[in-house]
This record gives sequence, C-alpha cells and structure tokens, in this order.
Amino acid sequence: MKVLALLLCGLLFAGVAQAQTAESSKKQSAPVSTRSTGDVVPLPSIKTLTTAQAAGKKLFVQKCSVCHLPALPSYTAYGPLLDNNVVADRGEESVRERIERGSAKMPGFQYQLTLVEIEEIVGYLKTMDLAKKD
Repeated sequence: MKVLALLLCGLLFAGVAQAQTAESSKKQSAPVSTRSTGDVVPLPSIKTLTTAQAAGKKLFVQKCSVCHLPALPSYTAYGPLLDNNVVADRGEESVRERIERGSAKMPGFQYQLTLVEIEEIVGYLKTMDLAKKD
C-alpha cells in the first residue's frame, strides 16, 4: 500500500513538473527583432545580374559575407564592407590578388577558388553599392 502511495505521489510530482515546463516554454515567445530598414544591407536581386555575376553572388554569400557584411544591427563587419567603391578605389587587379593571396587578417582563397570564380566575385562586387543613402 505504501508503495502504491509513493508511486502515485511520484506521478503527481512528475505531472506538475511537466506542466510547469510546458507553461514556461509557452511564455518564452520568439525574440522581437529591433532591426530597422536602415540596418539591412541591400544585395542586388539575382534577376538583375548576369549569369557570371549571379555565380559571383553565390560565392560571395558563401565565402565572404560572414566577414564582409554585418549580420546584426549590434554587430559590425570584421572586414571592410565590399562594393563597387572598394573595387574602384583599389583596382580590380588588387582586389583579385587580395582574394587570392589574402592578408594578415584575411585568409587567401587560392586553393579554394579558381581564377574564374575569383573573377565572378569581383564582377559581382562591381554591381553592389553599399554607400549610405540618407
């Protein structure tokens, strides 16, 4: 009889604990985003790009965006924001070489990307304009 009473008490406590867990998980709603439209980095639509530029966009998002685009409003990009202004200021050949060879802070991609893929990334960068328009 005592065993049965203990078993029922155990089940009662287990049910209460499960109800509390379910209730607390319902209270935790999805975090509210405080991101404003000014925080979003606009990338060119794939509809406006050539085939090579679209391939460059895909490679840029896969290989470069983690460091060269801000992920959150509270997060600043690790590397400089890359767009057509950077390509114009530094020159296409310099940008190609930086992608291939890297720098002290950036890994080189000479063993991960072909020369054609590097050219596609540079072509895509020339379509981007991240200048702040206030």
